[in-house]
Amino acid sequence: MSVMTVCGKVDADALGIVTPHEHIYIDMQVFFASSEEIGMKQLGESRVTMETLGYLKRNPFLVRDNVVMEDPGTQTRELMYFKYAGGKTVVDATTIGLGRDVQLLRRMAVDTDLNVIAGAGYYVEPAQSEEVLSFTIEELKNRIVDELTVGIGHTDIRAGVIGEVGISHHMLPFEEKNLRASCRAQKETGAPLLVHINPWSTEGIAAMKVIREEKVDLKRVMICHIDVENRDQYISELLETGVFVEFDNFGKEMYMDHWDIKEGSGRFVTDIDRVCLVKNLLDRGYGRQIMLSCDVCLKSLLHQYGGWGYDHILTHIIPMLKEEGVQQDQIDTMLKDNPKVWLDYDC
Repeated sequence: MSVMTVCGKVDADALGIVTPHEHIYIDMQVFFASSEEIGMKQLGESRVTMETLGYLKRNPFLVRDNVVMEDPGTQTRELMYFKYAGGKTVVDATTIGLGRDVQLLRRMAVDTDLNVIAGAGYYVEPAQSEEVLSFTIEELKNRIVDELTVGIGHTDIRAGVIGEVGISHHMLPFEEKNLRASCRAQKETGAPLLVHINPWSTEGIAAMKVIREEKVDLKRVMICHIDVENRDQYISELLETGVFVEFDNFGKEMYMDHWDIKEGSGRFVTDIDRVCLVKNLLDRGYGRQIMLSCDVCLKSLLHQYGGWGYDHILTHIIPMLKEEGVQQDQIDTMLKDNPKVWLDYDC
């Protein structure tokens, strides 16, 4: 069996260490809202600099520039940290609504000699055009299948995963339609399914209801963003279904002032909280269902802007896991074996 990258098929055994949810390029302005206050409005339209980083540690969506990563030179340097740390494969979860550009992804794969896997399909409802919102389930499904089997847009570059499939704080009408279309595309192609759940919600339960109704093989499903608030009962309920879950917010430890918290946003637990929960879940026998990533989607997460970068798991989190008693074979399962099982299909 094999895995589809932006440069073509590779053997699943050649994936090595995988980061299963990142964004190499992204435009996430769907989550930016300019302030009515003059001072904050000016701050929002400024650049990410030393002077703005303190604000961004309390509200990462405060500055428009922080939610856009589009400079090839910067992104190439940042990905090389991952490669230098031993990484080999990057799943780029950027779908329609987030500025996906698969030609840039292919160039990045060639320049870095990394395996880069592109995502098919659509992000959250507020990020979509009126035309996309009008598509039927069948139309959405056919477009997703084409991206997996023919090529994305006018290119011959094929996606290797479906998603991230966008689900908001409460699943919106287009999002349910898109999730059903994505499930049907999964059944038709066998491709892995990557489901974005608003990090401060438990909408993974509602998503799983749809996924089960569509009779998708649950071993092909990954539920994202379960580690912002570390809701143990919610995570356990997802794991009991048999799906993969993704600890993918390592490096995000923002507090967020209460006046900035709106529905669908909130605070982040710390990395050591995430590490301790991973250890707890491993002790409970869920090691074959866990994957680790950073979901780098903000400038302030990059080394260039004072963040920990794409290599954070390999450089910092693995030593922290070992300090808590996690064994190397368990780490290999989460970084190599589980992604290989999830990504490997007859593409």
